[in-house]
Amino acid sequence: MNEIKKTALWFALLGFVVGVAVGVMFYLPARPDGFLAHEENRHALLLYFLFSGLYGGLNMGSSALYSIENWSILRCTLTHLAICVGSTIVFFCGMILLGWMSVPSAPVCALAGAAFVFVYAMIWLGQYLAYRRQVKKMNAKLRAWKGQRK
Repeated sequence: MNEIKKTALWFALLGFVVGVAVGVMFYLPARPDGFLAHEENRHALLLYFLFSGLYGGLNMGSSALYSIENWSILRCTLTHLAICVGSTIVFFCGMILLGWMSVPSAPVCALAGAAFVFVYAMIWLGQYLAYRRQVKKMNAKLRAWKGQRK
């Protein structure tokens, strides 16, 4: 198995765990009476946690796209964004089809989409600036090392 596939698998496994944890954090305030308190809700709840894990695993696993060295940062970002948006749409359609939420209005969908892209852009910008700072530090160390060799 090549390195990118291994990275994607590990990220997907970690994302699955994080997705389930986030699903639990959203569930607990809504149902303070107990985790699996009602027998009739157990299957729906387990399906919800499975969906949450798959959603987290897909989105985090797809971040391994950034390890493809012959892809530009733009191509990686747009591909990853398309996967994240697509998985979000599928996740919400699944919730609507299972009766877990009602169909939102067009303005609500537009606002949610804009919020999603904004948060994605802020996370991307934060990661970009952090990596740019690391590259600058490495370049400074290389210049210092070259200066010592002369």
